[in-house]
Amino acid sequence: MCGRYTLSVSNKPDVGNLGLQSVDRFNIAPQSQVVIQTDAGDHASVHWGIPLGDSGARQVVTNARFETLNIKPLFRDLARCALLADGWYEWQRIGSAKQPWYHHRRGQLFYMAGVYQPGIGCAVVTQSASELLATIHHRQPVLLDAQHLESWLGGAQSSEELPALEIACHPVSMRVGNMRHDDSELITPVQLNDVQVGQTGSLFPED
Repeated sequence: MCGRYTLSVSNKPDVGNLGLQSVDRFNIAPQSQVVIQTDAGDHASVHWGIPLGDSGARQVVTNARFETLNIKPLFRDLARCALLADGWYEWQRIGSAKQPWYHHRRGQLFYMAGVYQPGIGCAVVTQSASELLATIHHRQPVLLDAQHLESWLGGAQSSEELPALEIACHPVSMRVGNMRHDDSELITPVQLNDVQVGQTGSLFPED
């Protein structure tokens, strides 16, 4: 799953010049505005979350499983998109607690596959985690580089059509669990033996 992620624009002129995000964001949370590339090839700022049934804004889905994307009525008729990102967080269960880890490509821009409904919102598409990342969480976003972006937006139906991007990860402060925190210290590595492991401030439902 994907519950929080990051996107810096100060070191990415092409992204900053889109005019859709003015500051670096280190704790992008569900139900906030996010930057996407649409299936038409343009960029937009959209709401992260798709209302569930007739619940309106009260209940939203923020993740969609790649394996059932064309089966579930909520997702099968939605357009494809890709969320611009340079990292995301996952929480590793340690006993009854959860420890956040930051996943990244050393500051490089990448894309998370998504689906969206114009004027309503979007969801991140997830798949089973790679062998390395599965030690932290059993799901991960479907990741795209610029070369494979068009394959996804054009309707790729299997993971074999998409890249297996190399991802680095490290444990980070429990502060990321509180969405009010949004600063570069959130992605700074910490030593696990220096961290008092406890419950995060906010966890998210499975996709």
